[in-house]
Amino acid sequence: MKATPNSQTWWSAAIDRQRSLAITAPLQSLEAFKSHVGAQKHDIRTYCLYVIDQVVLGMRAHRGERMDVVQKALGELIAHCDPQVSEELKGRIITYVIDGLLNARGRGEPFSETLTSFDESGAARRERYPFTLLEAKDIGDDDFYLVASPQAIRLYTDLLARDVTDEQVANEYLFRFLVERGEWQKAAEESARMELLSLEYEQTIRKAIEQTEVNVRAVNWKDAVRPVLQRARLHVGDRVKAENSVLASLREKLTQGEALSDSDRGKLVKVEETLNTVICRHTRLAQTLLEANQRFAEAQDAQCYRPRRLSSFADLENELFRPLLLMPLGRLAANAEEFAEFVFRPEPRPIPSLAEMVDRLLQPEKEHHAPTGDADSDLEGVEPEPPFLSADELSQAEAMLTSINQPCLLTDVLNEMATQGLKPKVRDLVVTELLKSIGTAESHLRVRRAGPKLSFDGYLGDELRIEVVPEVATVRPLQTQTATHE
Repeated sequence: MKATPNSQTWWSAAIDRQRSLAITAPLQSLEAFKSHVGAQKHDIRTYCLYVIDQVVLGMRAHRGERMDVVQKALGELIAHCDPQVSEELKGRIITYVIDGLLNARGRGEPFSETLTSFDESGAARRERYPFTLLEAKDIGDDDFYLVASPQAIRLYTDLLARDVTDEQVANEYLFRFLVERGEWQKAAEESARMELLSLEYEQTIRKAIEQTEVNVRAVNWKDAVRPVLQRARLHVGDRVKAENSVLASLREKLTQGEALSDSDRGKLVKVEETLNTVICRHTRLAQTLLEANQRFAEAQDAQCYRPRRLSSFADLENELFRPLLLMPLGRLAANAEEFAEFVFRPEPRPIPSLAEMVDRLLQPEKEHHAPTGDADSDLEGVEPEPPFLSADELSQAEAMLTSINQPCLLTDVLNEMATQGLKPKVRDLVVTELLKSIGTAESHLRVRRAGPKLSFDGYLGDELRIEVVPEVATVRPLQTQTATHE
């Protein structure tokens, strides 16, 4: 990858954007596994943002926000979103959200996400990004304060919706300030942001105009759309003036800046090109705003004042029934029969024709074609599907269970079955029967947890210890349900 000024700017911005996305990863993870606490009907991301907001707002006047205050506020929000929620479920959700933001499952350690960064030569490398969202501070008396980290405060501020016009004005003042101070690298980055904001504003205005053209009856052009377009014209005009002023000062720096290095001069040239692009886009947008009224008028003519199509038949619904419904009944009573004859016009009775009947009788009979479909004799019998487990496989599994006559581990049983070459579904049946024996008094086997983890040929989980119960003589018959073999 070749290192160029444009790509270097993108590399430096890419890592910041990745970090902004990484901060939301714990919230997305909590939302994905909310079924573990039975909160399928709740939006855990909203609850997480609400908790972060409460802690951030509490830090303005105190060291943080008390744990019990946050829990109470979150409980009120949950009850507001779901009035039928039980106290038990509400408590589980509160614990799940706060522990998730504190990373209690990670023992309070920082969250960690792997990002892609670039060095000055453009080589990509993977790096870990540790961060925290909330921290619990012990203040004594069994009380805790929740404190938001800088990443959580950034999550609070970055996700606030701001008007794009305000962003453009602030960006122009910041860009002018950076140019006056001679910070050309930051000025180049802000000019790129200025271009993105102009593109966003252009698409916002174009989308609004296009939506009004699709259905002119869905909007109130005079009261709702025209004020927006007037403000947009004023804003675009102000932006063009301000951008031309900034461009003039930038060109002055280029002509008079004898102390500028070649790299700084190259950055300023790129900034000048970006400003020219922004000014051209705003100029085109101003032309679009001037033509908006004419475009809406043309769409209104096409949708609301369409010429009536030529037709020899009357439109009974629009030309008869609707006007009748608007007339008083007294005026309709005198003309009811005339209207009925107009709608239900009497038709003459058909006159029989002897010649026509003779012609139909003398017509040749139509040829009779045999049906071409499949007959019952053409269909072959379909054999029923064989059972999932055959009698031999059931007997093999039963024999394996009966052969367990001394204490052993589940790993030993799996090794023995693999040595005997039993099929996977037979092994699944044996494992399923052993799992069913847990807590069953009628079984001749007692299955308990052994402690270490089990990992054998696709079987993952806790190791099981199998013991023989001497007083149980009978073996429960096998069933055809099987465990899942990964």
